[in-house]
Amino acid sequence: MERKMGLLLLAAAFSAAVFTRMAAASTAVPAIYAFGDSLTDVGNNNFLPGNQAKANFPPYGIDVPRSRPTGRFSSGYNGVDFVAKKLKFNKSPPAYLSISNDAQAYRGVNFASGGSGIFDATGQNFSISLNQQIKYFKGITRRLRTRICGGTADRFLSRSLFFLFTGANDLFTQQQLFIGQLTGQYRNQLETLYDLGARKFAVFGSSLIGCIPILRVSVPGGKCVEDLNDLAQQFNKATDRFTDIVSACCGSGRLNAESECRSNSTYCSNRGKYFFWDR
Repeated sequence: MERKMGLLLLAAAFSAAVFTRMAAASTAVPAIYAFGDSLTDVGNNNFLPGNQAKANFPPYGIDVPRSRPTGRFSSGYNGVDFVAKKLKFNKSPPAYLSISNDAQAYRGVNFASGGSGIFDATGQNFSISLNQQIKYFKGITRRLRTRICGGTADRFLSRSLFFLFTGANDLFTQQQLFIGQLTGQYRNQLETLYDLGARKFAVFGSSLIGCIPILRVSVPGGKCVEDLNDLAQQFNKATDRFTDIVSACCGSGRLNAESECRSNSTYCSNRGKYFFWDR
C-alpha cells in the first residue's frame, strides 16, 4: 500500500519552529490522531447544528476540572484522554472543529463525533461519519506535505498514533448490513489512513452493546439483548474495576435509562464504579 508522495519544498523557518520542537518533545509518539464516536469525541459535536447528540451541558463533565461540560459524552475524561496522558502529552488532542489553524493539528487532532459510525448512513443527520473524519485528516496531511521537504512528513505520520473507537452505532442502526459489509468498509477506511501515512494503530472494537441500559429497560427482566451481543466483542479487561455494569449513572427511571441525561437529571455519587455514564 506504500505510495510515493511528491513533496514540495518548505521554508526552513517552518521546519525549525515546528518539527524540530516536536522531535525534541518527551512524548512517546509525535502526535495522536483520534477517530470514532461518542466514546472518543472531545467536543466536535458542540460545533454541529441542531440539538441531537450533544453533551455540552451539566452534568456531563462533572468530574473534569471546574466540573464543566466539554462535549465529552461522559462525566469526565474518555479513553483517548487517558492514552494521551499515558504517552506524556500535556493535553489531549483538540477537537478538529475547534482548531483555528493547521499548526494546532501537528501534535494531533481528535476527529471523533458522537453518534457516528463506519457507515455514512449512521448518524448522518447529527454527526460526522468516519469517512468524513478521514477526509478532514486527508486535508491536514495534504497541507502538511506542502510545508515539509523530503520524507519528513512520512516519517512524522508513521511515528504518530492513530486511535480508532467506532462501530457500536452501526450495530444499532445497520444490523442487516453489518455482517456482509461493515468489516469490509472498515478495512477500506483503515487502508485509506495507511495510504495517508498512518502506521501505528490502536483499534478498539465494540463492548457488549446489547447490555446498555436503554436496551435493557425495554426487555422483560432487564435482560441483555443477546442478538446484539453476538455481534459485539467481550468487554475489555478494564471493566473489572466497575461494580455496576447494568445501570446508567446519569438519567432517571429504571436502570436510569427511561430518560436521557439532562441538566436536571439525578446522577450517582460513586461515578467511578459505573461502567455506563448515560443510557
